[in-house]
Amino acid sequence: MNKFPVMLAVVAGLFAAADVAHGQSSYGVALGLERIENPSLLSTSPGGATILRVEPSYALETQGDRTRSRLSLGAVLERSSNTALVSSRNYPSLGYTWGYSWPTSGLELRANLAESTTRNTELEELGRITVDSRERLVVVGGRWSQELTARTQLALDLSNTRVSYDSTLLDDYREMQVSSRVSWEASERLVYFFEPTFARLEASGAATETTRRRWLAGLRGEPVTGWALTSFVGQAKTSGPMSATGNVGGVQLAYDGNRLTSGFEWLQDVEPSAATNTYVRTESLALRLGYRVTEGATLSASLTRSQSDGTSGSRGQVSSLALDKELGSQWTARIGLDARESRVVGAASGSGMAIRAVLFYAHPGR
Repeated sequence: MNKFPVMLAVVAGLFAAADVAHGQSSYGVALGLERIENPSLLSTSPGGATILRVEPSYALETQGDRTRSRLSLGAVLERSSNTALVSSRNYPSLGYTWGYSWPTSGLELRANLAESTTRNTELEELGRITVDSRERLVVVGGRWSQELTARTQLALDLSNTRVSYDSTLLDDYREMQVSSRVSWEASERLVYFFEPTFARLEASGAATETTRRRWLAGLRGEPVTGWALTSFVGQAKTSGPMSATGNVGGVQLAYDGNRLTSGFEWLQDVEPSAATNTYVRTESLALRLGYRVTEGATLSASLTRSQSDGTSGSRGQVSSLALDKELGSQWTARIGLDARESRVVGAASGSGMAIRAVLFYAHPGR
């Protein structure tokens, strides 16, 4: 089914509801060429493909006395030289957020549609490459926030997510999630929070549903100037075909200096899996380092590792090196290199690499 007429109808309705006269718009486009070797990360490489990619984007923001809204439109247009390994596809995206504020409370409603490729999402989230498939994500939700005291705030969040694929090897699923967060501001630089969450997963073709109950307790602060820290611990319990109880947690540390930027992130959680129709235990580690070589030129390096447990457990790794160069007030160029690895439990490992050159154009909002 062609989704573009439906998207255009939705966009027309959103434009009619927005106060365009008081809006601020911005747009941009990226043009890139990428060479990918062994994109499926098989144990024996079948070769590679050259991808021509165009990424246009547009955003419209409006602001009133108490209301605000943001409309974003985008797409990724890919053309492959070897469709047997990488399909030529178009990946549209559409997002709309509307908010209303009272003196001590606020309401936010949001809806998003985004498409991507499992070449990226499966490796980033679960540490594996399954098939070259289209992943469509539709999210509808809302958030209510309320100040309980001068330093204490309560937030309630509800979301409904539908994920579908164009491959019969992956099962579509829907996840409904309800969460709340109580945060207490101990000082200007330190905030404590407690967050309980309930989620229910309904997978296509599965006879039973899976639920997840999780709680987190943590802190968010700025230990010293330039450093930002978020840390939390908790426990998650899943019920269904693969019931389990385990600890979860995470640490996020970032530094932003005059020339040097760095980041560290470690997360342990349970996430939905389209391959097993249930929640699986996952762990991820990310290291980032950036250095401003000259005015307008930045060299960056990153390492990310992700893994998932269970019968189809996998481990994946991506090492990246990139150089960004400002060519003017609105133009930026990037040259990058990625090295990828993946290992499935009980199977041989595979590796591949990608080289890309991208040219960005961004027009600031006005």
